Amino acid sequence: MNRYFNKRSIFPLLGLLLSAVVFLSSCEQNKYEPNLSVAPGGGTVTTYKSYTLTSATGATVYGRVVFYKYNSSITLVEMGLYNTTLGTSYTSSIYQGKLADKLTTALKPLDAISGATGSFSSNKYFTINEAGFYDKLATYSANVKILSGTTVVASGDIGANAAPVAQSN
Repeated sequence: MNRYFNKRSIFPLLGLLLSAVVFLSSCEQNKYEPNLSVAPGGGTVTTYKSYTLTSATGATVYGRVVFYKYNSSITLVEMGLYNTTLGTSYTSSIYQGKLADKLTTALKPLDAISGATGSFSSNKYFTINEAGFYDKLATYSANVKILSGTTVVASGDIGANAAPVAQSN
């Protein structure tokens, strides 16, 4: 005398359950191996030079800037900063001369840096589309500055003004 279950209501439920089991077990379940080959023209960039960015007086932001040679006409720039402030956007540029010279001529403005990640806001790499930039990097008298508003929070010499802290051939 159970009101909720009777012979009439159990048969449709059993039919539905059996149909679901048959449907789910009849699908082919092949395990495909991942395709580990690289698309033509793709791959890993292995030629790079890395420079240290140190904190400015009164600031705690520091990190590295890495220049990668993608090909003869494209140089990729990657920024990695520590102790950045969440919600703050930092500007970055390559400046003329040594840091000690305190020159304010920006040679190449780079992308904004996110305070949440310490890297470029829009892309992982900033692209410099200038033939031979990477090959001539060691001869440039330049530095990189990171600013919060108009205040320098981190900086470092690059090119002829500093030896790379890491590099590949």
